[in-house]
Amino acid sequence: MNLQSLITMILSVLLASVLVAYVYSQNETRKVFATLQQAEQEKTRINGEWARLQIELSTLVSNSRIEHLAKTELGMKLPEDEHIMVIKR
Repeated sequence: MNLQSLITMILSVLLASVLVAYVYSQNETRKVFATLQQAEQEKTRINGEWARLQIELSTLVSNSRIEHLAKTELGMKLPEDEHIMVIKR
């Protein structure tokens, strides 16, 4: 085997190794991109749910709703003026 054949074989092996590494890195890049897309979709879903929960919370804690529930479910009412005591320091 002469020197030129040896160099050709070494370069062929090196080229094949580089090509395999390139294909592997491209495959890994595609996997990471797919994972990123899924994470972004999950983020969008969670942000939508957060907005819905914020609206629901603001509805549940509104003063008019609380007053209505206090009157209808608990039978509460505002005290008459003569039942109100003002305490001064």
